[in-house]
Parts: sequence; C-alpha cells; structure tokens
Amino acid sequence: MLHHIIVLTPVYVSLFWALVLLCNRYSFNRPRFWLGIFMLMAACLYGSHALYFSGAVQAYLRVDFIYVFSALSVYPLYYIYVRLLACDVRLKRSYAWHLLPAVLLSLAMFLLSSVSSQDEKQMYFDVVLVTQQFPAPGLPGIVRGMAVVFLLTRFIFGFQVIYYLIRGYWLVRKYDQRIANFYSNIEGRKLLWVRMLTISLFLASIASSVANILGRGLFLKHDLLLAIPSGIFSTLLFVIGFLGGKQDYNIRALKQDEEEAPCDTKPGESKKNSLKADLLESLVRENIYLNADLRICELCKKLNTNRTYLSNLINDEFNLSFSDFINRYRVEHACRLIEADADGRFSLETIAAESGFGSVSSFNRAFKKEKGITAGQFRRKLPEKSSRLN
Repeated sequence: MLHHIIVLTPVYVSLFWALVLLCNRYSFNRPRFWLGIFMLMAACLYGSHALYFSGAVQAYLRVDFIYVFSALSVYPLYYIYVRLLACDVRLKRSYAWHLLPAVLLSLAMFLLSSVSSQDEKQMYFDVVLVTQQFPAPGLPGIVRGMAVVFLLTRFIFGFQVIYYLIRGYWLVRKYDQRIANFYSNIEGRKLLWVRMLTISLFLASIASSVANILGRGLFLKHDLLLAIPSGIFSTLLFVIGFLGGKQDYNIRALKQDEEEAPCDTKPGESKKNSLKADLLESLVRENIYLNADLRICELCKKLNTNRTYLSNLINDEFNLSFSDFINRYRVEHACRLIEADADGRFSLETIAAESGFGSVSSFNRAFKKEKGITAGQFRRKLPEKSSRLN
C-alpha cells in the first residue's frame, strides 16, 4: 500500500492540475492552458515511472516510447510556458523544434520495440534499465539499438535540465525588471515565484539525474529512497500548479499597458539636462507617488519625455528601478504619517493606503527594504526617541 502511494502521488498531483488548468479557455489565458499541457505530460512521465517501480515489466515495455517522449518533452514544455508568461504573446512555430528530440527518439524506440522479440525486450529491461550493464558483450543488435536510444535520452534530458531551466530563469528575471521599470505597484505582476521554483526544479532535477546515473534499479527495493524524489517532485508540481493557476498577469497584459505609454517622444538636449530636476520637483510638489497605480507613462506625460529615457535616467542616476524609486518616496511619506500619529490611532493598513501602497504586504516589504526595519518596529521606536529628547 505504501509503495503504491509513493509511486502514484506525482501522477495524481500532475493529473489533477492538468484537468484543472486545461478547463480554462486557451484564448483567455494562454500560459495557464499551456501549463496544463505541461502537467499532462508530467502525468505521462510519472505514470511510466509508476509502472516501472511497481514491477509491471510488460506494461512498462509497451509504453517505453511514451516514457522517452514525455521525458524529453516535459522541460521544453515548461520553457514554453515560461516564454508565454514572460516574453511571447502567442505560440510560435519555432516551438516545434524544442520537441524534435522527443519525437525522433520516441519514434525510434517505438520502431525498435515493435520489431523486437519478447526475450529481447526482457533482456533490454534487465540488462540496460535495471542493472545498467550496457555496453555488454553478446547483446543482440535490437537490444543495443534500444540501449543507444535510452542513453541518448538520458544525455539529452541532462542537457535540457541545464539549458531550459537556466534560460527560463533568465527570461523571467528580464520580465521582472521590465515590470519594475513600468509600474510603481508590482504586486501580483512579478514572477518571483517562477524564479524560485525554477531554481528548485533545477536542483531537484540534478539530484534526479545523479540518481539515474546510479541506476533506477537501486530504488526498486527501497521504498524510503524512492519516497525522496517522489515527495520532492510531488510538492514542486503541486506548488507550480497552484501558483500558476493564480497567475493572471503576464506579458500580454504588460504589452497592452506599454502601448498606451508614449515612447516616441525624443527629449532635446536642454530637456536631458533638466529632466532629473524636473522629475524630483514634480514628485515633491505634486505628491504623484501617492497614486497607488502610478505608472511610468504618467510621469512621461508630465515631463514630456519618453518611457525608455526616463526609465534609464532613474536606473542610472538613482541605481533603482522605477518601482523602488517611487516606493522610496512612499516610505518617507509613511514615516512622516507615523511620526505625526503619536497616539497610534491609525493602523498600518491605513498608513499604507494613505502612502500610495496597493497592499500592506507591499508596504511592509518596501519599508523593510528602505529602512532595514519593519514599519511596526519603526513606530515602536518613536517613544524611545521622544524620551531621549526630553
């Protein structure tokens, strides 16, 4: 009973999220729908694993080509999901190239398996998959061919783990920088969770690759060993499905917002020399940072400049993103409110809203980042300051 729970948990988790995510309309949220396809492929992959580790040899051998296809598809599909979140508004034909190794090697395994005898299939399972004695003398040509496909699958899979996860992390990082340089309130827009999970997937996959080098046969009789990768990947798949299902904002919405912003206005030389001063004066005089949904395009209109130039000026002159730059003014405004509220009548939620923050959580993060302490700690230190002055 315990053994079946261990081998089937990743299948149940990925299949559950596949059904949930694929129920969404493709046109409504393309990344979410594509994440459902990724989960469906993960269910196929771990379903093949379940047959192997349950000792269903004949059933596994009949679907070995599916294992090859799903193993070589799962990380390209995750990468395509990340691209649809972070940089591509729609699917591209070039995505098909990422799945070419999966198609070719699974087709080769299917053909070799179709022309092999039952004894040859059993020899392939015992010698190559369980004991990993390949190359071994005396193996029939068919078995050698299946072993070559298996080894190529392992090699390409290892390459995919490194390439797609690192590449995906880089794309999300660029997207998050783009978000922070356009919006002052980035709550629910950044993909920090994708970056963290990508790192976790990378580390877990490296550990899984090491286990594969040692041989899957090592896990056949050790449920506790098998429970480790099963628990890790079940947890990661659940978190990816849960957070991915909640992620509404993506590159499509960002590009729509960017199209509303002026980006063709070219400031003259005199404007370049005075833009920094005009920016600071505008923030102090008009308190525009109190607008919780402030976007860089609104400042561009006031200063008669373009989005790229203003963003670069803030990055270079203040070494901050647009979001952090605006939040610095909001934090200072919050400090003044807290200091003026000696009796503590206003809650931190009220102060956050009055200072232009979209939520208390974003207020707390920005305050801690700017001041090194939380807003609550800042407030508690005020009486100490007053007593020392007296």
